Amino acid sequence: MVFVLALVATACSTDDGGATTTVAPTTTTTAAPAPKEIKTGRGVDAATKTIKLGLLADLTGLFAPLVIDITDAQKVYWDNVNAAGGVDGWTVELVIEDTNYNLEQHQEKYENLREQVVAISQSTGSPTNVATLPKYVEDDMLVLPLSWFSGWPFADFDSGVMIEQNTNYCLEAMNLVDFAQSMGGTTINVVGFPGDYGQDAAAGAKWAIDFYDGVELGYDGEAKVIPGQDYTEVIQGIATSGADWTILTTNPSIGATILAGAVQAGYAGRFTGSGPSYNFALLDSPAAGLYDARYYQSAYNVLWGDDTPGNNVMMAAMQAAYPDRRPSDSFIIGWNESIVMHEVIKGALAAFDLTPESFVAVSNSLADVDFGGSQPNQSWTGTPNDFVQRGLAMYEPDLAVYTAAGGAAQTLSQADATTGSVLVQDFFVGAAAAAYDFVGPCYEL
Repeated sequence: MVFVLALVATACSTDDGGATTTVAPTTTTTAAPAPKEIKTGRGVDAATKTIKLGLLADLTGLFAPLVIDITDAQKVYWDNVNAAGGVDGWTVELVIEDTNYNLEQHQEKYENLREQVVAISQSTGSPTNVATLPKYVEDDMLVLPLSWFSGWPFADFDSGVMIEQNTNYCLEAMNLVDFAQSMGGTTINVVGFPGDYGQDAAAGAKWAIDFYDGVELGYDGEAKVIPGQDYTEVIQGIATSGADWTILTTNPSIGATILAGAVQAGYAGRFTGSGPSYNFALLDSPAAGLYDARYYQSAYNVLWGDDTPGNNVMMAAMQAAYPDRRPSDSFIIGWNESIVMHEVIKGALAAFDLTPESFVAVSNSLADVDFGGSQPNQSWTGTPNDFVQRGLAMYEPDLAVYTAAGGAAQTLSQADATTGSVLVQDFFVGAAAAAYDFVGPCYEL
């Protein structure tokens, strides 16, 4: 033992005038890895941690009453996200252009945006987006269309740059036929705009009419409603059809003209229509009583006042931002568009890649995005036949409910604010829509 202690003392000391120096044990330190650099591109500023999204919104055209509310909901959504620290510290900024629902203006406004933004979180219209699609593809520009054309889920049509939301016009119309026949309808008129809005819906409606035994097509008004032209032929076609139901695929104002004209001409049947054909503000119009008595509203989302977790969050945010505005069913559409784009941004950040190409790639890998019950969850993986949304809800405008709450004088701040429609059938998928083999657009451009 003495010998061992002597060896230890020798190893730990030096002879320096009798002083002893202790040598500290050797330690190994590992430097922290450098933060992984995030790849950026157009529309993203790494220095300020800002992500710019564009909107090509119809703020003055045919669908402006709907789109203004959709756009304002996106503003409030991102204001709230940014106020809470952004997306992992990144601020989202919106750059908004008014397209007036005009083909040329839409493309001109896209030229203003294409070098400024990484993606477009709302772009109004089917024909406008179809016309601009080649430029989107050229730019790897992810676009969330305010359009429910059945071609958007197919990469061989849009190269994967369009991220559609909700049920498309074609499958929606199949469900409208299902609803009408469940209400005793045996003869159904199909009436609408030409092109990839009206004729997409017409294709779905006619397929479903053939699908259900005992149901037949009445007046065929496919593509016969031309905005700005005379609607007498269409009105007479409906009025003399003897049909139980008429499915409209128009905008709200033109739809109201046709509905009122057909009833005045003696039509005794009921009406329903594609989502953009109705606006709750019709309950403020001279046609309010007719909509109360004859119309059933298709809905891709729940409506203002419906109690779901996602809708409640949206309503509280809109009430805080715009307490004196009137309620709108369009707010939840804009809110849910923002939820989708939020998921894309989170996925791109997780990949350390905020380039346009990354946004497109992430959008095509999203699965089971949750909207808190305000619409069915949605995915964009697998084949379109696997992931396409097939369901919708049905509501009935109720003028008494709307009037009792204050009608057009309502504000978001009041607890009983309503857009006046009552749920008739919660989200459902009819037999025709469930059976349809969705392997391509219902309407070919």
